[in-house]
Formats: sequence, structure tokens, C-alpha cells
Amino acid sequence: MLLICINYLYWLQKTHIMDELIELLKVLLPAVIILIVVYFMMREFTKLNSRQIKFLQDEQSLQKLKLNNDLRSNSQKISIPLKFQAHERMALFLERITPSNLIPRVLKPSMNVERLHAQLLAIIREEYEHNMSQQLYVSNQSWDLVRNAKEELVSIINTSASKFNKDDKTNDYSKEIIIEYSKLNNPIDKALFSLKEEIHKHFA
Repeated sequence: MLLICINYLYWLQKTHIMDELIELLKVLLPAVIILIVVYFMMREFTKLNSRQIKFLQDEQSLQKLKLNNDLRSNSQKISIPLKFQAHERMALFLERITPSNLIPRVLKPSMNVERLHAQLLAIIREEYEHNMSQQLYVSNQSWDLVRNAKEELVSIINTSASKFNKDDKTNDYSKEIIIEYSKLNNPIDKALFSLKEEIHKHFA
């Protein structure tokens, strides 16, 4: 076997093929080495690039989180005073429409039942509509209680007015409203209690 290899090499040398192979290797070997070096360099570059991309993505995520936190914080700085003001305004509305406060404020000596009746309804409607936007800042439960208190009071004002003639004096009509309201389960106080509970829960 060794003899065969020696004879083969001798033959290659004799036919100049060995010289051609050596020349070919001189060309190919540097190219192969360069390719290997480039491969490893590209692999390291890709790894580095991946790390940089991940770092940038993480940095971007942190910036988004910080921005969201800042927006939430700014939103709370704006909304908290608005919510507090809304609760105050609705509490004031309820206090103002309580019959014992509302009637003395509206009643004038020259009024008859018809005029007092109309004026009471107008005042309640006007103040309620003026505060309609506050429902955005109070809970649904509290707003429902406020609306129900207003509607029950309006119902009492209407029912009491139906018991008198339009031109009657207002003393008995006023008393009737207060008496009939006292028979209810105090809807205005219920609404006030709900608003105060919310204030203590969220702002205390």
C-alpha cells in the first residue's frame, strides 16, 4: 500500500499536477482563512448587535413606563381636585334643596300657592341642571341617590300643591311640603351620607 502511494506521488510530481495543486492551495488557503475570520467576526458582531437592540428595547420600555406613570400622576393631580369639588358641590346642592332651607329662601309674602309651587320647581331644576356635569366625578351610586332625592322632593312639591287652590296662601302649602317630606326615609340625608363616605374613602 505504501509503495502504491509513493508511486502515485511520484507520478503526480512527474506530471506537474503536484505543482498545480500547491499553487491552488496557495490561493485557496488564504481565502478559507479569511472566510473563517470573517465568519467569527460576523458572529460576534451579530451577538453585540443583538445585545444593543435588546438594550435599546429595554430602554424604550422603561421610557414608556415612565411616561405612562407621569401621565397617570398628572391626570390624578388634575382629577382629584375636580372630584373633591364635585362632591362638595353636590353636597351643597342637597343642602340647598332640603325643604327647610329651600322654602324660606324662595318664599315671598306676596306669593300664592301657584307661584310658590312654580318657583320651587324652577329653582330645583335650575340648580340640578347646573350641577349635571358633576356626575362625571362622583360614583354611580351617589349620583343615583342625588337624583332620587331630587325626584322624590319634586313629587312631594307637586302632590302637596294639588291639595290647595292656586290662589291659596302659602303658609299651609309650605307646612304640607315639610310634613310630607318628613314622612320619607330622608332621601337627601342618604345621598349626603354617600357623598361624605366617598370623600372620607378617597380623600381623607
